Formats: sequence, structure tokens, C-alpha cells
Amino acid sequence: REMEEKVTLLNGPNKRPRSSTVNETPIAVVTSRTSEVYVWGGGKSTPQKLDAIKSGCSARQVCAGNTHFAVVTVEKELYTWVNMQGGTKLHGQLGHGDRASYRQPKHVEKLQGKAIRQVSCGDDFTVCITDEGQLYAFGSDYYGCIGVDKAYGSEVLEPLQLDFFLTNPVEQVSCGDNHVAVLTRNREVYTWGCGEYGR
Repeated sequence: REMEEKVTLLNGPNKRPRSSTVNETPIAVVTSRTSEVYVWGGGKSTPQKLDAIKSGCSARQVCAGNTHFAVVTVEKELYTWVNMQGGTKLHGQLGHGDRASYRQPKHVEKLQGKAIRQVSCGDDFTVCITDEGQLYAFGSDYYGCIGVDKAYGSEVLEPLQLDFFLTNPVEQVSCGDNHVAVLTRNREVYTWGCGEYGR
């Protein structure tokens, strides 16, 4: 939008003020195309810069669970790694197809070609959504948090697409320790997982 600003100018040697109107059109300026991720805790009281994400990638979203971390980059790739302060057993919540303890961010290769928009971490599971609103989940299904009624066993080691949302795209996902809530583009809310205490 145009902004009008009154500018007082001084004229020549007699320095008499005169007024003029200046039309200014704001211009969007990008000050930075990169972002940095810092981690702390587990004995580190000051934030430590994380350099392990693929060179050239910048973080768009960060999520911290009890046992693991996840980052969505501006390139819409998902990286996960473990937070092993308590020596917690892994249940596939990193999505790499195994139970290994990756201590540095690792690209979830099974989601290659999927444009990941958002991720949320539960206690020992992870749920993410794509630009198209498709939902993927992986990790422990002990409380039913994967959303497939344990059809693939108690642990899902790599991303599994939930067919339930194929025709009802998801806008946003949020995970508690043992339950999941999503908001669809149709403005419907769905929840699943552990229902203790009425959650």
C-alpha cells in the first residue's frame, strides 16, 4: 500500500522550509535465507549450534520429543535423531527402518520425494504431514498412536501412510506423549491413541 510522508526541505541559502509529498511503496526484503538450530540440556547449559544437517539446508520447523528430535527443512525434508539422556530404548520413532541410535540428524530417506510440511513428536513415535495433507506415522504403536490398530505390529520402523486421510487432507498435527490430534482442511478434529483421563 502507498504511504504518504510529509518531508520538510530547506531551500537554498535562505533556508526557508517547503513541503512536498513523497509516495513510498514498501518493498519486501529477505534478510536471511538460512536458519540455525541450537540444542541444549543433558548436561549442556548453553545452546550449542547444530551443524550436522546436510550442508545448505535450513530448518523450517523443529520438534522435540522425550526421546528424539525432528527437523523439517525449508527444502521440505525430514531429519530425526535421538535424545539418549536416559538410555531409552528406541521403537522406530526415527523412521530409518531400524532401532539404531542416530545421535546426529539423519535424513528420513523413506520419505524422499515427499514434501514434508510439519512434524510432531510423541514419546516414542513421530507423525508428519505433507504439503498435500497426507499423514505418515512411525514408531511405537503400543497405545495405538500410529493409527492403524496395530495392524503392522507394536513397532513401525519406517514411515507408514495413513489411508484414513487419503480423501480428507490434514492441515495440522499435534502429538502428546501417547496420543495424537489432527485438524483436517475441512476443519474436523480427529484424535487417537491412549484415552486415559479422557484425553
